[in-house]
Amino acid sequence: MIAINSERLKRSLEEMGEIGLNDPGAGRTRLTLSQEDREGRNLFVRWLEEAGLQVCLDPVGNIWGIRQGRDMKAKPVMAGSHLDTVKNAGMFDGALGVLAALEVIRTLNDHGIRTEKPLAVAAFTNEEGARFQPDMMGSMFAAGLLDLERALGSMDDDHVTVGMALEETGYSGNDRLEASAYLELHVEQGPVLHREGMDIGIVQGIQGIAWWYGTYKGEANHAGTTPLEYRKDSLLAAAELCCELRKLAEELGNDTRSTVGRLHPLPDVVNVIPAETWFTIDFRQYDKKLFESGKEKVESLVAKIAEKHGLDFQLEQRVDALPIRFPLSMVHLVERVARKSGCSYMNLPSGAGHDAQFMHRLCPTAMIFVPSIGGRSHCPEESTDWKDVDRGADVLLKSMLELAGLVYEGTGV
Repeated sequence: MIAINSERLKRSLEEMGEIGLNDPGAGRTRLTLSQEDREGRNLFVRWLEEAGLQVCLDPVGNIWGIRQGRDMKAKPVMAGSHLDTVKNAGMFDGALGVLAALEVIRTLNDHGIRTEKPLAVAAFTNEEGARFQPDMMGSMFAAGLLDLERALGSMDDDHVTVGMALEETGYSGNDRLEASAYLELHVEQGPVLHREGMDIGIVQGIQGIAWWYGTYKGEANHAGTTPLEYRKDSLLAAAELCCELRKLAEELGNDTRSTVGRLHPLPDVVNVIPAETWFTIDFRQYDKKLFESGKEKVESLVAKIAEKHGLDFQLEQRVDALPIRFPLSMVHLVERVARKSGCSYMNLPSGAGHDAQFMHRLCPTAMIFVPSIGGRSHCPEESTDWKDVDRGADVLLKSMLELAGLVYEGTGV
């Protein structure tokens, strides 16, 4: 049976990992539609063209390359992920899924293997949401769950919109993404597989994710002359919110997660009571009923704390990705392939959001995890053993072949 070219995949990941690389040990930064992201996209497109693929581009900047099958009318079996990163990121998050899918195509080209259905490799726009919201923007748009006007109007902290950034980078097109099935290989970004000594994680589904952007509004005043009982301290309320959200997650149980990831008091002066404090909330839960009830409790908690401290508040929900379960047929496919390949594996849900969360609404979808050493991700220390990279790419290759159907081998492409 054919196998992916391990050294070539490693070189591809390392070359992509050089783009946006910061000071030694500080990781790399390729925020969506930044100059660094543009460089990564340019490299990816060049590799697609060198592999003989038809390069496609849609209005939000999703990129995919199609390798034709014998059935020219069939929708492609697609695999991919994203190339954008958070700040100071590791090398594997997102890029592994894109470049392993590209390596599948290259391997089939090397061996002259043709498939019944077309194959495609995709890189989705703004999966991370580190610059623009909502996160997973590209896959949401592809699945018909995000209006183009809203996507293009999304604005970063410097008041640059997605539309402006697409024009600047030159990555806006008119193609429409379609797929008959979608597979995504990804590092786990958690500690379970590494701790359990498993080669492969077979993802059953993905947690629901809700994001809010909020502001508490009080009064700025002198820190030395204003008695405690007369204060309207927006930062004090936000600090209480941080603690109460943690308590809420513990009370809901069932592995609920809540996080205040950003907190910005104004005027941000040492001797002034903060008049306004801007914050974000990230809430996650795998159980649909708990997810829905939890969202209501989060919003009630924000209002309750504002009332307690005599503050006005604003709260806007920007992300509402519902929990999903992947089709059993796709889960069983990956299980079967992993077993035949001699890999140890376990089933688990994903705590992080992925493009598969929205591609699931467009076509049958599955995810394959490989271990993250120490469970580290979204940081420079993120790492995965190269043997695990190879195993994951091999399972991806065989899963794609089973879905696409083998026509013949060794006669050229």
